[in-house]
Amino acid sequence: MRFTSSPTSPIPASPSSHGTTATTAGRRPARARRLLSATLATVLAAGLLGLASQTSNAASPRTAPAAPAPAAAAGHDPVIMVPGMTGRPAAMDTMKANLQANGWPANRLFTWTDSSSMTQDLGKAAQELSAKVDQVRGQTGADKVVLATWSASTLAARYYIKNLDGADKVSQYIAFAGPQHGTTFNHCQFYVACQQFASPNTPFLRALNSPTEVPFDDRVDYLTLRSTGDFNAVPTDTAKLAGADENYLMSGPMAPSHFSIVSNATALAKMRSFIIAHEGD
Repeated sequence: MRFTSSPTSPIPASPSSHGTTATTAGRRPARARRLLSATLATVLAAGLLGLASQTSNAASPRTAPAAPAPAAAAGHDPVIMVPGMTGRPAAMDTMKANLQANGWPANRLFTWTDSSSMTQDLGKAAQELSAKVDQVRGQTGADKVVLATWSASTLAARYYIKNLDGADKVSQYIAFAGPQHGTTFNHCQFYVACQQFASPNTPFLRALNSPTEVPFDDRVDYLTLRSTGDFNAVPTDTAKLAGADENYLMSGPMAPSHFSIVSNATALAKMRSFIIAHEGD
């Protein structure tokens, strides 16, 4: 969901805000470690690097050994970043650049949208997302991906996890400002997607949220981010998911808007820390 700005929905641009976290502890046992092949490759690379360093030092005792390459980047699942309704993939460029600046390889970061720009049936968008996930997995060789979604696309991604084969291919679901239980700012119902989340009781949301709001949570980690400065996904708690690993609230005078939350430094730092904390679950 990405609306045109109006007097009733101010868009304060803010580089920082205050956040609080609600965590669901002990929700499930730790899952088996993934990406075994990536880990073995990292170990082998480190061994070769150490051998090369020893050889170099023997030939030139005064030359300092080369610094080891960072090992964490090789283990990151690819991240697919999806904007909201009417949004272009470029809307996620700040998020993409932020991840890359913090150690994510560029060839594991992807932006994408459909159907068509999240304005049409979100179930169809989920089917198209399924094809995108398969394409990314094939391109990168990764077993699973992280879905970083915003607004309307949060619903398409959750539909994919619940109703298609997403639970086997998604390691983490991250939702920025999602209308998970509808929104009272629903003046966009000329779009099919908006009709699907125009209230808490639409057939689409009733089916999506029952019997659980976090489908296959034994396989997928869930993070939601919401802001008291968001005047589009309202009320604020519509963006929460019962049973999520974390529901992160940003509040105070510098809390980001619906539009700026995906480029907000605090929100992006929270996303990065969540991904790292849950890698290998």
